[in-house]
Amino acid sequence: MNCNQYKEQITLLVTGSLDPNQRLELENHLAGCPDCRTEFESSLKVWNLMGESTEPLPSETLRTGFEAILKNYKEESTPIRKPWQGLGIGLRQLWRSQPRLQLAYAFILLLVGCSFGYLLSRPAQKEMAYDRQVSSLSSQVTEMKQMMMLSLLENPSASERIKAVGYTEDISNVNQKVIDALLTTLNEDPNLNVRLVTLEALVKLAREPSVREGLVKSITLQDSPLLQSAIADVMVKLQEKRSVKSLEKLLNKKNLNGMVKVKIEQSIRKLT
Repeated sequence: MNCNQYKEQITLLVTGSLDPNQRLELENHLAGCPDCRTEFESSLKVWNLMGESTEPLPSETLRTGFEAILKNYKEESTPIRKPWQGLGIGLRQLWRSQPRLQLAYAFILLLVGCSFGYLLSRPAQKEMAYDRQVSSLSSQVTEMKQMMMLSLLENPSASERIKAVGYTEDISNVNQKVIDALLTTLNEDPNLNVRLVTLEALVKLAREPSVREGLVKSITLQDSPLLQSAIADVMVKLQEKRSVKSLEKLLNKKNLNGMVKVKIEQSIRKLT
């Protein structure tokens, strides 16, 4: 079968419609053909953009987390009644019931006004309080995105799981729980496209030591020729020399695709 015939099957591979025997044959071809592999990666990106579907109902965990964050934000954004406000209310009541206290009331208002002017002359403290509130809100939004991502990773739809992986680009500070979920998806997700997208997302998080360590451990767990070839490229890109032993173990794996074997040997040479 020539490249043109393989390229006709790429769309079926991207959509998960290819039967197992044809998929294995195509994956073997992609592992050793740069042109077809580029065609596949381009088709995969287009599919990811088009893979929008009905939003899933939020899980109970997501709903509970959202309500907690919303309650916390409302409490922080509720204006705190200052002492002079309560004092003003009390004085107005006295004003209505006892006219003789008008003079005393006016004097107190003068003091309150002076105090209020003093407080307004302290913009630095007001700015600090505002910055703390903005920082708290930003942290809560990040937490919400992480919960949404973890919830979607459990969705039975492959396109929804791909969407969940994409959320990592919108999360400024990814915590260890999200990293563990991505590594689990890379190693265990039944859909090849989801695993490839997850590998790409993890590469962007490779500044985290736990991500690099997880990728190295993941090498020997991959059974797809396409993923085996892709993760070997990633190790070279990251110059992760600790991966050499894992790559050598993969190299000794029975029934390893011939083109993948060549790719791994090249990767080992570039890392040593």
